[in-house]
Amino acid sequence: MMVTWADVSQWKADGIGQIGDHLAAQNRQVLGLQDEIDGAKPAGWAGEAADAAAENLRARCQELEDLAARLSAAVKIIDDTEQAVRDLVRSVETTEDFAAKNGFRIDNGKVVETENAGGFLSSVLVQVEVEAILARAGQIDTELNSVLKRILAGEIGDAGATTLAAAAAAGEDRIADEQRHRDLLAKYQVKTDGTTVWPSGLTGWLAERAGFSKEKITQAEAKLLDDLQMRKGMLGLKEFADIRQDALHVAEGKFEGKGLTDGHADAFRHAYWNAMMTQRYGEEWARDFATAHERNPSSHHVPVAMDLHNNEVGRAIARANPDASPEQMANLIEQAVKDGKMVVIDKNDTLVSSNESPPGETRETKNKPWPTDNPGRNDDHDPGDPSATPDQY
Repeated sequence: MMVTWADVSQWKADGIGQIGDHLAAQNRQVLGLQDEIDGAKPAGWAGEAADAAAENLRARCQELEDLAARLSAAVKIIDDTEQAVRDLVRSVETTEDFAAKNGFRIDNGKVVETENAGGFLSSVLVQVEVEAILARAGQIDTELNSVLKRILAGEIGDAGATTLAAAAAAGEDRIADEQRHRDLLAKYQVKTDGTTVWPSGLTGWLAERAGFSKEKITQAEAKLLDDLQMRKGMLGLKEFADIRQDALHVAEGKFEGKGLTDGHADAFRHAYWNAMMTQRYGEEWARDFATAHERNPSSHHVPVAMDLHNNEVGRAIARANPDASPEQMANLIEQAVKDGKMVVIDKNDTLVSSNESPPGETRETKNKPWPTDNPGRNDDHDPGDPSATPDQY
């Protein structure tokens, strides 16, 4: 059910805060049991009864660790929601005050004129703000509901923690990771494009005789490659293909080849490819082509966000190190992955910093492919048609 203006007008941050405070107090009580757990097994007790008691204790500890993780996750999401609602309430008050001063009132999310209305522009400004507030309110409501459902379903655990404090930290970190995941998804997306088999026409005829194989790419990619071929001929296309193939080859030798899809080697490959394209063709053309590559409608929005983010990091590294050799660039990119400057996809399908999930412990996409029907990508933003021309031509 959609959040209405009447709903938002009744939201109270203090009530949410009181719930958070109560859960935080409960969580402190759970965390305070650690000393009792540590001293629960009498020294010198051995035998079958001791083993059975120890097994029972481990089971109870696991239950408490899961509880600590879930309580901490609940406290985190509720605290975040309290602050978000507090900010939203201020926006509602400011918007209603502006509307009243300009002769308008807000009725069921619509701006209605009263006496001495301030004019069309003021009405539009108020309506835009109302729609933004309702959109944000819907997002807050959806995120809170989603997290609480997963907590109640037992989907948020202690991440292998062996103490109550570590379990609590794991639960809180999970919520923080998911918020960052949502932020990355919101920032790094691109509208889909049609696809075509490339090369085609005369370019295709020449390319096939030069050893190129046809492939299905986006129309924006084809436009840029046709332009590259027109400017530099088949040698220019071969150079481009060599850069892409070299990125794949170098990536296979990094992180023991672990995570070539959605993992660390994949993050390296995208960043290194973009860095080398930036050195050869300029940052604008590299950005246009790498973005065009992600417009394939069969690509899922999570790996698209990962790739767009890591592409950006690679171009930034190339911009900061314009004279780096390929070997030096590879070392810089590899270190950036190790330092957490890139993102990878963990086993929960969440985008995380590349230093948070060890190589080989990321999503096993080979065994669990992403769906190719992605209607949600229709809501992504569109960067416009590529217009850059490659440098040095």
